[in-house]
Amino acid sequence: MLFLLLTPDDAAVISELFLENYHRLRRAAAAILRDSAAAEDAVQDAFVNCIRHVGTLRSLPPPAQITYLVTAAKRSALNAARKNGAVFPVPPEDLEPADASASAEDAAIVRLTAAEVKTAVQRLPESLRDVLRFKYLLELSDGEIARTLGVAKSTVRVYLMRARNAVLALCKEDGHAEKQV
Repeated sequence: MLFLLLTPDDAAVISELFLENYHRLRRAAAAILRDSAAAEDAVQDAFVNCIRHVGTLRSLPPPAQITYLVTAAKRSALNAARKNGAVFPVPPEDLEPADASASAEDAAIVRLTAAEVKTAVQRLPESLRDVLRFKYLLELSDGEIARTLGVAKSTVRVYLMRARNAVLALCKEDGHAEKQV
C-alpha cells in the first residue's frame, strides 16, 4: 500500500535500490537471524521503513544509500531477533567496546558494569546514541558511518570520542566511574 503512495520517481528509486541490493541486505539479515525466511521478512520490513523515509534516502549519495539500506536491514533483523526472544551473547545495548586498548575512554568504559553504561547511554542525546549504535551495535566502520551521516571519517571519530566522553561524564555524575580518566 505504501508503494502506491509514492511518486513515480520515488517508486523508481526504491525499486532500483531494492533490485540492486536485495541479496546484500538478505545476507546481512541472515547473518543475524540465521534463518533465510526470517531474513527475507527483515529485508521487507527494512524496505517498508525506507519507503516511509524515501526523502532521506534520495538525499544521500549512492554509497551512503547502500549503507543506509544495510543499516536498516540489520536493525530490522535485530528487532525481529529480539521480538522472537533471541538473547545476544553481549547485549548490543551495553555497547562494550571490542578493543579496550583503543582509547582511555574505552578502557574506562570497560571497567564499568553493563547496567551503568546502558543507563548513561540512554541519557545521551539521540545523535550521540546513534553514533554509538552505528559503531558498536551495527558494527559499522568509521567510513560506513561517515557515508551514512554525510560527514568525514575524522568527524565520525570526533563524534565517537564525544559520545564516549559523555558516557563517562554521566557515569562520574552517578558516582560509577573513576574520578581520574
